[in-house]
Amino acid sequence: MKRLVPIPSQLAAQVKDDKETGIGYRVVSVQLKNGNTFDQVVLSEGHIVEVRGHSEIPFASEDVAAVRVNHKWWNFRGWSDARLKMKAAAATAG
Repeated sequence: MKRLVPIPSQLAAQVKDDKETGIGYRVVSVQLKNGNTFDQVVLSEGHIVEVRGHSEIPFASEDVAAVRVNHKWWNFRGWSDARLKMKAAAATAG
């Protein structure tokens, strides 16, 4: 089961009035306190739902320093880079 990661409430309030990328969600850029940035992150109702290229969310709520809506859309519901990588690895392992 996927784990949702809440973002700090003050950051959620900052993006709340920004236009949605799709119904009920925004694609955002997340900057962590250590300086790492993730450019395609799905945010819904103040929670991170998916990070492009990762099967699990690779950071915790307390690691988030900034969130900015960027609408860098991808079909996260149909497939993800992480799922493709896992399938490719399984195919070559057998």
